[in-house]
Amino acid sequence: MNMKYVLNFGEFIAEGKQNKKKNCHHLGSGPSNSDSPSDNVNSSITCSPTDTARASKNSAAKIVKNIIPILAKIRKFENGDFEINYSNGWKSALIDIRKLLNLRYIGGSNYADYILPDGIFSLRLSDHNANGNNFPDNNTNISIYVALNEYGHIPTKVPYREFKIEAETYNKNPENVVRQIILAVKDALNGNAFNLDNSIATEVEYDENDNVVTRDTKLQD
Repeated sequence: MNMKYVLNFGEFIAEGKQNKKKNCHHLGSGPSNSDSPSDNVNSSITCSPTDTARASKNSAAKIVKNIIPILAKIRKFENGDFEINYSNGWKSALIDIRKLLNLRYIGGSNYADYILPDGIFSLRLSDHNANGNNFPDNNTNISIYVALNEYGHIPTKVPYREFKIEAETYNKNPENVVRQIILAVKDALNGNAFNLDNSIATEVEYDENDNVVTRDTKLQD
């Protein structure tokens, strides 16, 4: 069965139908989910016994077991029925993107774990680069940030891909950058590989040995 078709069909019937969400309880009192070099996550998410999702070690992540409502909101965004506030730069836009994509804000960044048929897609949006140790070990981990701040790379054994958007690139055309991010997330939620065009972002991918395995160079204007 074509997985993408199933998800898109579910999106079609989502309007007017509400599904109950099971609550996850956040346990542990470890340090906040910060990307500061001195911080690591040691708390976890646990869910009810009937929850089939693998527990994440990222206490910031919001488990979204049903992505259909998110796809419906993305469709509203595409149709111009979900507004993003661009008036105060990337940080104000992030507030609305957080609502659109059901992200959880903690430790200076925005996180979600999306439960998909083929695994868990973990997304991070921020204004600075990631501490890879804050990602779950076995998920498809994606970090996107507009580079308002930059920290030195923190060694990690957790694979992840990170997309850096220069502040001047964002400021030049914020509507386009946000649209490209949201459409890339939509593709990932529909079962496709996540990708941002290198005209707006540079990508670095780290493997389980903390080696850089890919790097894309931003296209020059």
